[in-house]
Amino acid sequence: MTIKQTLNRAKSQLQNSCERPQYEAELLLAYHLKKERIYLMTHEYEEVCDVEGFESLIERRANHEPYEYIVGEASFYDVHLMVEKGVLIPRPETEILIDLVADIISKEKICSIAEIGVGSGAISVVLARKFPTLHSIATDICDAPLRVAQQNIEKYKLQHQITLRKSNLMDEVSESIELVVSNPPYIADDFVLASNVAEYEPKEALFGGRVGDELLKQIILDVKAKGIGYLACEMGYDQKEPIEAFVKDVGVEYIKFYQDLAGFDRGFVIRFIKEQL
Repeated sequence: MTIKQTLNRAKSQLQNSCERPQYEAELLLAYHLKKERIYLMTHEYEEVCDVEGFESLIERRANHEPYEYIVGEASFYDVHLMVEKGVLIPRPETEILIDLVADIISKEKICSIAEIGVGSGAISVVLARKFPTLHSIATDICDAPLRVAQQNIEKYKLQHQITLRKSNLMDEVSESIELVVSNPPYIADDFVLASNVAEYEPKEALFGGRVGDELLKQIILDVKAKGIGYLACEMGYDQKEPIEAFVKDVGVEYIKFYQDLAGFDRGFVIRFIKEQL
């Protein structure tokens, strides 16, 4: 079977499982052949080796398994990160959070941060690459993210900057920290997710409680109790009002919300009152 025939067949199989079946068929075939996508266009009449192996990849994607889990890698910011089932796939929206945190680190000359919920290590890895003198303590409550994050840290030779620690939130972090960043679970327990997320990605990294913002509120309280200056978090698109009301009772110098590229509320940055620090 030629490359052109194989892609046409794969596209048909993926019609009901992804938004861009042609594009994803090309990505998976390029991965299978260990070639760039452009190769498929210039060699469309070349025979495909191990068609059965490729069809097994297509079958996985047709069953809604995320592309990133199939190939074991996710493209994020300026890096390629190893991922696997049990580890949250980094989203493009988190790049906005990184840019906001990077701006604070640069302006305030921050040297020590913590990340709650390290996942693949996306946030800590990108920030460490941006700031060679920055030290991060990155926590997670699950073993799989810690193991995969360690692999990504080693891939980019950042062991001297990032320390991983198994911990519930910041329970095991006693060092002096200037800023905390997190993309925590913030989805309500009864929210119905798409199949590719619900059936494959780790629930511990997605669901934040009955309402969804319980963990966000706990993080705010924990960071304030530890006397840390800044907190930057992602949140759900419908959580601005409850979080805004919550921090009024907590007492902060300011909270600034930001939106994603689609215009939805996506997160916030808190500066805690200086005299409380």
